[in-house]
Amino acid sequence: MSDEQTGSNENPVYQSETRSKTPSILNSSSLSFDVLNGNNARSLKTRYEAKSSCSNSLYGSKATVQTPVTIANPKSTIRTSQRVKKFILNKVFTDTAYADGEYEPKGEIDLTSRTDEDRDTWSGRFDFFLSCLGYAVGLGAVWRFPYLCYKNGGGVFLIPYLIFLFFVGIPLFYLELNIGQFTSQGPISCWKMAPIFKGLGISMNVSSFYFCLYYNMIIAYSLYFLYNSFQSPLPWSKCNFSWSSPNCTDDFGESFVVKCNQPDVYKDDNGLCYNYSGPAGKSPIGWWNVQKRLEFKKPVLPSQDYFNNYILQKTPGLENSGTLVWQLALCLGIAWIIVFLCIFKGIKSSGKVVYFTSLFPYVVLLILGINGWTLPGAGIGIEFYLKPDFNKLLEISVWFDAAVQIFFTMSTSYGGLITLASYNKFNQNTLRDTFVITISNALTAIFAGFVVFSYIGYLADVTQQQVKDVVSSGSGLSFIVFPFAVTQLAGAPFWSVIFFIMMLTLGLDSQFATLETVITSICDGVPRVKKYKKLLIAFLCTIMYLLGLTYCTQGGQYWIEIMDRFSSGWAVLLIGTLECICIGWVYGYKNFQKDISMMIGKSCFDRCLSWYWALSWKLISPILLFGLAIFSIVEYKPLQTDDYVFPEWANWIGHLMTASILSGTVGWVIYMLIDACCINKRSLRTLFKPERDWGPLLFKHKQLAKHLENLKHLHKMESEKKEHHHKVESHVNAVMVA
Repeated sequence: MSDEQTGSNENPVYQSETRSKTPSILNSSSLSFDVLNGNNARSLKTRYEAKSSCSNSLYGSKATVQTPVTIANPKSTIRTSQRVKKFILNKVFTDTAYADGEYEPKGEIDLTSRTDEDRDTWSGRFDFFLSCLGYAVGLGAVWRFPYLCYKNGGGVFLIPYLIFLFFVGIPLFYLELNIGQFTSQGPISCWKMAPIFKGLGISMNVSSFYFCLYYNMIIAYSLYFLYNSFQSPLPWSKCNFSWSSPNCTDDFGESFVVKCNQPDVYKDDNGLCYNYSGPAGKSPIGWWNVQKRLEFKKPVLPSQDYFNNYILQKTPGLENSGTLVWQLALCLGIAWIIVFLCIFKGIKSSGKVVYFTSLFPYVVLLILGINGWTLPGAGIGIEFYLKPDFNKLLEISVWFDAAVQIFFTMSTSYGGLITLASYNKFNQNTLRDTFVITISNALTAIFAGFVVFSYIGYLADVTQQQVKDVVSSGSGLSFIVFPFAVTQLAGAPFWSVIFFIMMLTLGLDSQFATLETVITSICDGVPRVKKYKKLLIAFLCTIMYLLGLTYCTQGGQYWIEIMDRFSSGWAVLLIGTLECICIGWVYGYKNFQKDISMMIGKSCFDRCLSWYWALSWKLISPILLFGLAIFSIVEYKPLQTDDYVFPEWANWIGHLMTASILSGTVGWVIYMLIDACCINKRSLRTLFKPERDWGPLLFKHKQLAKHLENLKHLHKMESEKKEHHHKVESHVNAVMVA
């Protein structure tokens, strides 16, 4: 091509030797560059579509000869408009990347973006179901529920428990599953239907972060016990002078209580049995009354001294936290390594691990149950578990315990359910999953009670005590009562090993989902870190391990009590209340029902339940949760465990933790109000209306959301696009025929 030609101001796009073979649509005289005349960017995109519609037939065909492009000499002085024109001609009509949709013009948020098509989804059919089941059925469901059932009237406790299950647990569970699945986003990004409530995601993540810190320490305890279970006899089966206390008792046979029915013996009213020894008087030979003996000197189980003095090396109080227990620090490190290895590939790896960690506890519970129900005294324990006391229904604390147990064993308002559901396929049947998982959770807790109290009854029979003197709650039941009960069984190491493996798996399921909540929120909020996700997981595990070393000190158990009390209290109840208000009143129950119907359709069963969801989300659930939060605040008592009263400064640290959880929600509301009133100066109504990109994450699902007002412009754009595409195809076909 000659210099004269390249220096010419004329810029023919294509020059074909055979003029009849060149369609007129590609002739420079037939092109209109509206974008240069100030029209909107849609004209530019129209040119992409025109190129895309005819590129395969014109440039991909062997029969078509593409001729070179003549462009202006870059050394010549040309105006800005001509320079833009040159860029458009070169890029639109010679760069096939545009035709293939690789590039998009910059500007406003492009709702048609396909950049999130590669978001992970569950690979197996039951990955999501088992992950949710394992997340919900944790240590609290198996070990805390039986104690609460005994404490609050036995079988009568099931009445308030089931009421709160159907009016708090199931509605909130269903709500969170649908929010996560509809948006395919974690808790930090899923509240765009009402921007002022986006702080809920921050609060959920703060609460989940606290939970991860101390919950993995429970897993570390299980690992330590599991390691020591590979010994025969078990080290906590007998008192050992190196760690046992003066009241440690491992022999509950004849030496524990004597019959005192021999000649020349005397039964004292204080419970002692004396032997007359002639002129020297009488000498005590033992106790004949069990209750008097317990009142005088209550025996301490070897497992209790082993846990407090050997495992924890516990100090008398929080004022003296002591030194670091290196064995606990090592076990905590191993626990975090296990967690990292199970989730470092995201849900692709954790989704497979849960096939074992979710199902194995049921196998162990069944094995332990079959063995426990055959032990002497098992019937007494089960009787105490279920013995009804209808007077307890008049106590408000019983209803409070039932509601809190439902709320926290279902794991709602922590963000974990939203996270797990965000990896679902868009049409996953959340209605079926909700009822199966929540009811399975409740039945598991009830079944676990029969297993646990059979062993407690057996232990009461062995130690000649009443069940009420043996039963304890929380870590006491997990690491004191049950470990000693297995020492009385044949093959004790075997029962101890499978018990602590069950403890390990119960804890890991909840830990996986909770940590994944934090990770997903970070990746959704800062998409750039997705490519470094493994490094992010390693970083979080390392930071949490270092922070968790506080729990590995000799006073670490006291810090765990503070975390457990204040990181999951009334603040989380308020989060659940705000969730119901956001969906039921601000976004609107009817709108949310349309979102759900778009995913799973409308079945007859779902139509019958519509009144149930509306009543629960708009009235019953928020009222109950808010009432429980207020009751918790009014009835607040300083933290105390057994006979130890925590110092006042420890309670203030707990209050600061609670405030930090709520700061996400409250702080975001303040920020949005300042932004609306002072910075962007927009109507406050916009804070309660969906954002422009609210809706499903993927473009193909956005197209189905015809009911969303904020996506009307997208649907209009798609309609215009199809109409224009049809016109271009008709024009090209007409030209080709000519």
